[in-house]
Amino acid sequence: MLRFAAIGLFLLYLVSFTEFREVLRLPLLVEHYAEHKNQVAEMSFLEFLVMHYETDVAHDDQDNRLPFKDCSHSFIGQVVMLPIQKISLTEGLAINATSYQFFYLQHEPKLIAVDIFQPPKL
Repeated sequence: MLRFAAIGLFLLYLVSFTEFREVLRLPLLVEHYAEHKNQVAEMSFLEFLVMHYETDVAHDDQDNRLPFKDCSHSFIGQVVMLPIQKISLTEGLAINATSYQFFYLQHEPKLIAVDIFQPPKL
């Protein structure tokens, strides 16, 4: 039940706030192409797309119902305003170099390792 609710909310989001709803109009595109194909038999699908999407001129009422043809795009922009902080660089203190001791390079390990994890023996 929770999966169906999550899928339903996701689909509601896709249709409401994205351009996914234009995909739902694809059957109209195929239907309109079939009408043009009946009128002009040698028209290819690419020629059909160029005729309908290259210009904004509509030759009938169904042209404005085609997917990605109208300009009713939904856009929700979120703007985050951060306060401007003034950063001033001053002379800092000199960093002292520290020396590190690497215990692994010594012959005798400081810890007694009686477990299976021991250094390799020569």
